[in-house]
Amino acid sequence: MKRIKTIDTFRGWCIFMMVFGHMLSWWVRSEDRWLTSALHSIFGDIVGTGFLFVSGLSAVLFFKNRLIKAEASEDINIEQVNNEFLFRALLLLIVALIFTSITAIGTLNPLNVWKWYIPLTIAISLLLAFPTLKTPKWFRILLAVIIWISHYYILSILLPYQGQIHIFGILFHILYNSMGLHPILFYFSFFLIGTVVGDILFEIFLIDNQEERRSQLKNKFLFPSLIIGSLLIVIAFVFLFPGFLIHATVSSTIYSLGVLLTSFSILLIFEEYKVIKVEKSYKFFFFYSFYSFTIYFSHFILYIIFLNQLNAINFWIAFFGTFISLTLLIRIVYKKWGIKASLKVQIAKISLGLATRMEVKKRKYRQIVIIK
Repeated sequence: MKRIKTIDTFRGWCIFMMVFGHMLSWWVRSEDRWLTSALHSIFGDIVGTGFLFVSGLSAVLFFKNRLIKAEASEDINIEQVNNEFLFRALLLLIVALIFTSITAIGTLNPLNVWKWYIPLTIAISLLLAFPTLKTPKWFRILLAVIIWISHYYILSILLPYQGQIHIFGILFHILYNSMGLHPILFYFSFFLIGTVVGDILFEIFLIDNQEERRSQLKNKFLFPSLIIGSLLIVIAFVFLFPGFLIHATVSSTIYSLGVLLTSFSILLIFEEYKVIKVEKSYKFFFFYSFYSFTIYFSHFILYIIFLNQLNAINFWIAFFGTFISLTLLIRIVYKKWGIKASLKVQIAKISLGLATRMEVKKRKYRQIVIIK
């Protein structure tokens, strides 16, 4: 199966916008916070949910591709593929917890050891989604809707106990610390929907014949996705305005999902029908996708540079200057160190190594048992 460059573009845009959103939160002075509020209202939920959506999509494509290799190889089996997937999730979880532990030390708040920064949300989503990857698509969509609805019900029960030393207070901390970040019950639904989209695209892009692939792509994904996505956006604008601009509300979820489906479909049209030259036009976001976790964990250095110092005008000067410098730095890192500087790739390599070693040990153990 060929690499779908739209996925890299989409993930790269998400990490780009996430860094941009953090700059708005960190650098803009209190008098000009209207700029932060306005842009966060428009893009905030789309960026976070988009990251979970594309993570679910990528997870399925990785899993399905590895299963095909396992079926065609004598050296790889399905159990090894399962272990590799789980090792990826566990390693990301360890990295995420190291990051939250550093945050807890830096803020002198031990409760921040468990805080829903997006790497933690993705790691837990990978673990929770693993048992569902072989289930029917309709089941995962139904499960996503049930979890999404349950989230609001559970939140209404636990919210009054926030910060209390009480069983419900502890549950609130586990599920929702902090509400302004990426709590699992709200964002996991987007991860599941991403796995469904990944399954559909995997089946389509296995087709080598271009005409047949494009026909299947139009009928099975592009038309349904554009229709459903546009309908969700219209519902958000016509019936739920202006609630969709408020973080983590029902209407913002509907709006975000609509934008994700339509924008991803449009990007896929650009790629598959060669509306633009993918190799050149997608390169900028490719770097941000390739180093997504590396950029995420390192960009917090930007926090102290212009902390609460910039107004609504000179913020843009600092923003463009910083991103030009950051992009040049990423290109230099890519040329000099390549995959060595990509945390995402290193986690994948270590996961493969651990799964392979585990399988080798199992085979040796079986041989010893047979000999005995």
